[in-house]
Amino acid sequence: MQNFSLSLVTVALICTLMVPVCAGANESSSEWFMKGLDLYNQDKIDESLQAYNRALELDPNDYEAWNNKGIDEGLLGKYDDALVSFNNAVAINESYAEAWYNMGVIYDFKEYYGSAVQAYKRATQLNPSYQKALVRRNADTDIVMARSLSCACSDPIISV
Repeated sequence: MQNFSLSLVTVALICTLMVPVCAGANESSSEWFMKGLDLYNQDKIDESLQAYNRALELDPNDYEAWNNKGIDEGLLGKYDDALVSFNNAVAINESYAEAWYNMGVIYDFKEYYGSAVQAYKRATQLNPSYQKALVRRNADTDIVMARSLSCACSDPIISV
């Protein structure tokens, strides 16, 4: 009877240890992406970020998860991390206008207006009807031009 009890405990321990492994095998990046989106829509940004991180563990080439991770990081004030995430998104899919736009927004927050203009410019090149990118590009171009006109510095607008 004692051997039977010991065997039963051993089987129970093995099953307990195996359940997370089996559960993990059934996870998908898209499920975690959708969970992140749902949490974002509930204003649970920290939890949303964790879900996108899990999605990216399962599929590091998910450019939309990189983009959404960057949005969460930006909302949490982690601007440098957000830029890394947006850069990862466009490295995977350089024609993803939304990530270029979001990159521009972060550059705006950091007051890197020339870089923001370049990001918005790329977004509008990819999607000429991307109205909010066009509006922000024009506004930032005005900022860059006003700065160059108000000082004796070289004209940074040439690179815009």
